[in-house]
Amino acid sequence: MFNELVFIDGTPSNSEPYLGGDPYLPTALAWPKGSEGGPLLHLATFPAAFINKYTNFNLDTQLVISIFTPYSKTSDDYIETIMTEGGKVIAYKPSMLQMGAYADPITPSKKITVIENPNEDSNENGIAKIGGIPAWIQDDENLKTLDYALQINSSRLNKAAPYHKGILVGGIGYLMLKKNISCQDIDAGKFLIQTS
Repeated sequence: MFNELVFIDGTPSNSEPYLGGDPYLPTALAWPKGSEGGPLLHLATFPAAFINKYTNFNLDTQLVISIFTPYSKTSDDYIETIMTEGGKVIAYKPSMLQMGAYADPITPSKKITVIENPNEDSNENGIAKIGGIPAWIQDDENLKTLDYALQINSSRLNKAAPYHKGILVGGIGYLMLKKNISCQDIDAGKFLIQTS
């Protein structure tokens, strides 16, 4: 049994997990930028309470965790960047208003929900899921200060964001987080991509 992540239609609030759209960043928090200086694509946001519920993390429940990733519809240059650098992960207290800095966000945004999948989990289970056993496509990632929280597979993401295909380069994206996050953190973790 494992907790499968599913993207569904609906307009999410600042206290729900959601895919795409613009995040509820506080005005004092700068939009994350890539190594080349441009704004990164907001991929998803997960409330800390949601992550805590399905994992062994102990995150301050006033916080949300947002994933930002390199992406381009006009050039494949982002592929090398995302494979070598991954995406940025920040923790913050959400504001009441959305902030937009990326010219072409994933729209419409989708709610993210969990269904209890009765099938056995394993390290070969590459479906989108929170907690459980990570399905590393390549070598296991052993980041001393970060732990695995969830994974998103490319085929499911492509269906949920059909105008932004190829974000995960046909592979799986893994959210790695610091175990105990108690305040705003612009370096709360890392979003890693692995492909075959």
